[in-house]
Amino acid sequence: MGTMLYPMVQFKKDTWEIDEFDCTSIYLLVGSEKAMIIDTGMGIGNLRGAVEQFTDKPLVTVITRNHCARTGNARQFDDLWINEKEIGAPIPQSVERRRFDVIRIAKRQKGSFDSLYKMFNLYPYDIDDDLKEPDAGEPMPEIHYVTDKMKFDLGGGRIVTAYECPVHSPGEMVFLDEQTRTLIVGSALNYYLRGITVPLETSLCALKRIEGLRDKYDGIWNGSHEFRALGAPLDDDCLPNAIALMEDALNGHIVPVEEPDFWGQRFLLKKKKDDSSVPQVLGINPKPVKVTLSKGRNYLMIDPNNLYKTNKKKG
Repeated sequence: MGTMLYPMVQFKKDTWEIDEFDCTSIYLLVGSEKAMIIDTGMGIGNLRGAVEQFTDKPLVTVITRNHCARTGNARQFDDLWINEKEIGAPIPQSVERRRFDVIRIAKRQKGSFDSLYKMFNLYPYDIDDDLKEPDAGEPMPEIHYVTDKMKFDLGGGRIVTAYECPVHSPGEMVFLDEQTRTLIVGSALNYYLRGITVPLETSLCALKRIEGLRDKYDGIWNGSHEFRALGAPLDDDCLPNAIALMEDALNGHIVPVEEPDFWGQRFLLKKKKDDSSVPQVLGINPKPVKVTLSKGRNYLMIDPNNLYKTNKKKG
């Protein structure tokens, strides 16, 4: 069955943030007729069972982007809504890749890789039992394509609108619930933006679109809570600083800083020259040199060779 002991916070009426044990945030929005799940995490435990303890309404499961931290438990649901541009990577992605992140996040949250806490299991899951590859023959959910400005009517006047917002990847989506004035953005906004695969100019347009919706929401909730309290929105400086960093880079003002260490202790994340096994385990391919920028509390990692939609240097 898998663990169902997820920490959960109801931060607005009929609106929950589900904490996947410090790895990701999953959202549950309940209307009078249907309930919506936004993202399915890394794949730890029995997410559907946990959700069904709170609601018996038909479930609408939507995905912000096809990433290991967003589709992990997608196979537990009958239907899945995802942007067609995100189709290609497996659903879920490899268990080795997901285990790698789950293990390092757990170590970070215990404060030290060699601390006393390593002797205790502070999370109510067993990684060998609760994080697995799908069983052979386990059916895929029926895939439906979510499109820009598509509306999901959950009943009782609760209508959630999907907006295309390609900060990282071409089909990345955010979801706006105007009834509770809540914007849920997955990976599209955080204090440390990295892993961007689209031109930075595209990312900037996406963030400005979020900014343009400002009169429709009171706060932005993202797909993890390492830089905010569970249930609380991102602070107001996050979005304008991210936009300013991208604008500076596109205007040629690139001042690199040391990449921050958000893992508590430094440890090897990149392949050594004599270690060919790491990329196969992590699914990492050789990547171009990246540059990290900062403003206030925000950090942004960019590829200086992928700034403009035309792939031409400015000026």
